[in-house]
Amino acid sequence: MEIIKAKDIGFCFGVRRAIKRAENAIAHLPANDLYMLGEIIHNPQVIREFKIKGINIIKEISQVPSNKYLITRAHGIVKREEDYAKRNNIRLIDTICPYVKKLHQIANFLQREGYQIIILGDINHPEIRSLLSYIDHRAYIIQSINDIKCQSFEFSKKIGLLSQTTKDLKELYKIIKIMFNYTDELRVFNTICKATRLRQQATRDLAKIVDLMIVIGGLNSANTQRLVHLSKAVGVETYHIEDEKQLNINYFRNKRKIGITSGTSTPDYVTEKIVKKIRELNHNY
Repeated sequence: MEIIKAKDIGFCFGVRRAIKRAENAIAHLPANDLYMLGEIIHNPQVIREFKIKGINIIKEISQVPSNKYLITRAHGIVKREEDYAKRNNIRLIDTICPYVKKLHQIANFLQREGYQIIILGDINHPEIRSLLSYIDHRAYIIQSINDIKCQSFEFSKKIGLLSQTTKDLKELYKIIKIMFNYTDELRVFNTICKATRLRQQATRDLAKIVDLMIVIGGLNSANTQRLVHLSKAVGVETYHIEDEKQLNINYFRNKRKIGITSGTSTPDYVTEKIVKKIRELNHNY
């Protein structure tokens, strides 16, 4: 049995940056003074490690005492949380991904210029919740081309089209093409991050040449879920797992080539543990 890893795999620049900033804070500040608002990234192993290091992981910013430090989410925070931090002298340790910040900047520009903003994204994703809070929720969120065809709102003559950073570029292209039927002026900004695009293409390419795909990453990770969807769309048998304990020996019956890919928030050591376990299962098969 041959195990092949995707060309582009594992942590992206934004995730590495976020974790590095959080670890730097841990190294220089008392653990009791440090709080983390939700999950800095969507990966259970990383969050578990921060808990072991003594970080106070909280759900609401109101749980942070005044004069303490708060590690943000890589996906961003909502405006009311930033305002609360300022009022209560809570010092923010900024781990927000630069691609997410760029998305905010473009949305603010479009709003100032009078464009109707349409965003390809998931309404409940923290990145989208953060963005909407800074533009007074004045945007329409769509999840696919079908939401354009069945729209329940009136299109403006000036539209600005954006995307959540973890979405599929091919889906964005489909929406761009159809949008010209609904508006006089369309401004499109490709806000899907480069690392996401590379991992999506690497997953498509690998899925075409293997008998089985194992996608590694948090079950609540949007970019990992997208890799699962893309792999299945190719037509190959695909499983989404978080760690080596979730592997099933039956996955590998009559399989010769096993493809391995992972989301942008999946540590390399998690992937290596899974590869090692697959080899053990194959040896004992």
